[in-house]
Amino acid sequence: MAKVWLVTGADGAMGRSIVAAAAASGAVVVAAARHPESVYDLVGAFPRQVEALGLAPERVDDAVAGILGYHHRLDVLVNTTSDRAIEDAVLSHFSAQRSGAIVRPDAAAEPWETADAIVAAHTEAGSRPKGLQSLGSRAPKESSTTQTAGTCGRRGSTATRR
Repeated sequence: MAKVWLVTGADGAMGRSIVAAAAASGAVVVAAARHPESVYDLVGAFPRQVEALGLAPERVDDAVAGILGYHHRLDVLVNTTSDRAIEDAVLSHFSAQRSGAIVRPDAAAEPWETADAIVAAHTEAGSRPKGLQSLGSRAPKESSTTQTAGTCGRRGSTATRR
């Protein structure tokens, strides 16, 4: 069974590189961006593996619930936006699932090198890529603006698949 990934900031260079590398490795990737049309080319390049998701700050919980409702799992969150709300939204699922990974790539790293390292770390046992930040201790949830989303899926949702 293919792993299900959620990549935030999929419209940026880092996010796009990670979406492409994860899809090429066989993962199902939900590419989250404020403007989902910005990742339609990735959906076209990997039609069976990449789904575009419009992510809005106030609806992160709805987005994660939609992904879980459609795919029944989420294995990897790659948070390129540094928005903790999306991490908070997946933590209870990862805890209940007893597995899952949250990755915050180093924004200063080369996008393609970081993408390759992240995909290698989450598809091969035991490897730990350079350039990834440790999550460390978690700060309490802030009330600042967060990313939002609609539901995810292939039919009757606000997620877009071409």
